[in-house]
Amino acid sequence: MRPTSAYRGNTASRLSTAGFGPAPPTASRQPTAMTGFSMIDRPITQQGISGLRTGTARGFRTRQLQDKRYWEELMQVKVREMKAEIARLSEQADAGERERSAKKHYEKRVRELALELTDLQGRLADYNTAIRIANGEASKQSVEEQTRDLEASNRKMQEEVEQVFMEKQRKENQLRQLREQMDKEQSTITKLLAEMTQEQKDEYNELEATATTLREEVEQARTQIDHLNREKEEFTKEISGFQIKVHLLDLNRRLVAAEEKRDNIKNELNNRLDPQEEREKLLSQVREDNAAIASLDSNTANLKEQIKKVQELIEQAEQDLEEGNSERHQKYRELKKREETMDSFMSTYDENLRKEQEKIDQLEKDIVFALEHSSSNIDLDLSEIDSLKQKEGYTSQYDDSKKSIDTLTKDYERFQSNLKKAEATRERLATELQTLPEKTKVMKEELITLSDLEKLRDEGEEQKKALETELQQLREKLIPTESAVIEANGKLKKLQVRLTSFILSKSIFACYDVIFD
Repeated sequence: MRPTSAYRGNTASRLSTAGFGPAPPTASRQPTAMTGFSMIDRPITQQGISGLRTGTARGFRTRQLQDKRYWEELMQVKVREMKAEIARLSEQADAGERERSAKKHYEKRVRELALELTDLQGRLADYNTAIRIANGEASKQSVEEQTRDLEASNRKMQEEVEQVFMEKQRKENQLRQLREQMDKEQSTITKLLAEMTQEQKDEYNELEATATTLREEVEQARTQIDHLNREKEEFTKEISGFQIKVHLLDLNRRLVAAEEKRDNIKNELNNRLDPQEEREKLLSQVREDNAAIASLDSNTANLKEQIKKVQELIEQAEQDLEEGNSERHQKYRELKKREETMDSFMSTYDENLRKEQEKIDQLEKDIVFALEHSSSNIDLDLSEIDSLKQKEGYTSQYDDSKKSIDTLTKDYERFQSNLKKAEATRERLATELQTLPEKTKVMKEELITLSDLEKLRDEGEEQKKALETELQQLREKLIPTESAVIEANGKLKKLQVRLTSFILSKSIFACYDVIFD
C-alpha cells in the first residue's frame, strides 16, 4: 500500500513535530539527539532557525553595510531589468516589423485581387454580352458600336488624363521656379538686412509694420467692397421684380444727380467774380500755364540735349575702349602735331620777322639810292637832252632805264604787298597766340578726359546703375500688377481644373454605369 503524504521523506519529517502534539516548554525541551530525529529534519532556512519568512513580509532586502559588493549587486539587478526590457521591446519591434511586412503583403495582395476583380468584371461583361447575343437581345453590330464608343470614350479620357498630368507637371515646374525665386529674394533680403545699420533696420521694421497694416486695411476694404457689392446685387435682384421700385430708384438717382448739379451751380455763382476780374484771372492763368509749359519744354529740351551728349560721350568712350586707334585719337595726334608746329613757328617768329624787316629796309634803301641816282643823271638841259636824243643808242638806253624803273616800281609794290601780308599774318598770329592758351587748356582738359578712361568707365557705370535703378523701380511698380494678374489667372485655372475634374469624374461614373449595367 502506498504510504500517505504524512509519512513521506523530508517533508513528513519536517512536520513530525507538529504530529506529536504541542512542543514542550523550552526549559523541559530535550536535546535533538534524544528525540530520535536528525538535524536534517529540523526546519532550517538561510536566515537560520528563526523560521520561514515570505518575500512580502520581509520587503526589499537591505544591508546595513552598503559596500562595493552591494552596489555591484544592485547594478547587476538593474542591468538584468534593462536587458529584460530591451528583450521585450525587441520582441515588440519584431512583431511590428512582421505586421508591417504582412501589411505590405496584404496591400500587394489587395492590389492583385483588385486587378483580378477588374479582369473578372471585364470577362463577366463579355460573358453577359455573349449571353445577350445568344438570347437574341443584342446584335453583333450593336455590340461592336458600343465597343467603338467605349474605345473612343476611353481614348478621350486618356488624353484628358495626359493633359491633366502635363498641366500638373507644368504647374509643379512653375511652383519650383517660384520657390527658387522666393528663396533667392529671401536670401537677397537677408543679405541686405545684414548689411543694414541699426537705424536702417529700425526704419525697415517700421515700414514693414506699416506695410502690414496697410495690407490689412486693403484686405478689409476689399472685404467691405465685396460685401457692399453683394448687398447691391441682392437689392438689385430684390427690386428687379417690382417695376415701381425700379422706377423709384431711377428717380432717386436722377434726384441725387440734380441736387449735385444744383450745388455745383450754386458754388459757381457764389464763387463767380466780375467779368473783368474773371477775364484777367483767366488771362493770368493762361500766361502762367504758357510760361510753365515753355519752362517745361526748355527743361525737357535741355535734359534731352544733356542725355544726348552723355550718350554720345558714353558711345565715344565705348568706341575708344573697343578701338585702340579711333578717329578721336587720330584727331588728338593731329592737334598735338599742329601744336608742336605752332610752338616751333612761334619760337622762330621774332627772328624771321627781323630778317624780313631787314630785307624790306635794304630794298627801300636800294630803291631810294636808285631813284636819287636816276634823278641826278637826268638833271640836264633841254639842249643836252635833244643832243642825247639825236645820238645813236639813246632810245634803247632810255627804254632800258624806263624798264628798270618799272621793274623797281613793281618790286616795290610787290614788297609792299608782302609787307602788308606779313603784317596781317603777324596780327593773325598774335590773335592766335592770344587764343592759344584757351585752346591749349581745352585740349589739355580733353586730353585728361581721354587719358582717364577709368573715370569715363566709372561714370558710364554710374549712369548705367542709375538707369538700372530706375528700371528696377519701374519693375517694382509692375510687380503688384503682375501679382494681381497672376492671382486672377491662378483662380481661373483652379476653376478650370475643377471643371475639368468634374467633367472627367462625370465621364468616369457614366462609363462605370455603362460597364456594370
